Amino acid sequence: MQGASDDPPMKIYCGTDLVDISRMAGILERQKDAFITRCFTEEEIRYCNSRSSDSARVSSFAARYAAKEAFGKALGTGVMSEGIGMRDIETVNGSAGAPYIRLYGAAKQKADAAGITSVSVSLTHDGNMAGAVVCMLGSDPV
Repeated sequence: MQGASDDPPMKIYCGTDLVDISRMAGILERQKDAFITRCFTEEEIRYCNSRSSDSARVSSFAARYAAKEAFGKALGTGVMSEGIGMRDIETVNGSAGAPYIRLYGAAKQKADAAGITSVSVSLTHDGNMAGAVVCMLGSDPV
C-alpha cells in the first residue's frame, strides 16, 4: 500500500548461474590448488573436500562457483569487478544443511550500499550441470 509507511521501497535482486560440472572437473585437474585457493574460502574448501566421492566434491565446488556468479549478477556488478573477488562471497551450510551466503570485503560494502537486508541462495546439481539462484532484498538507494 503506497503511503502507508515512511520506509523506503524494497527491491528484489535476483541472479542465476549454471556451471558445467565436467568443465569444473577439468579446471580442478589442470589448475589444482591454485584455482581452488583463488576462488574459494577455507570453509568452502573444507566442505567440498569432505564430500563422500570425487564427483560429489567437484559438484559441490561447481555449485558454489555458480553461487558466486549468481550473486554478482543479482547485485548487477558481476564478480571480479568493482573490487569484488571470488573469496568475498562464501557459500556455507547451516546446521540443518541449508546453504547460505556470507559476504566480505568489497562484496559486503557493495551490498551494504545497495541496502541489502537479506541474501538467499539455492544450489542444485543434476547430471552434468550445477546451478545456483541468489535472491536478495534491499532498498533501492538511487
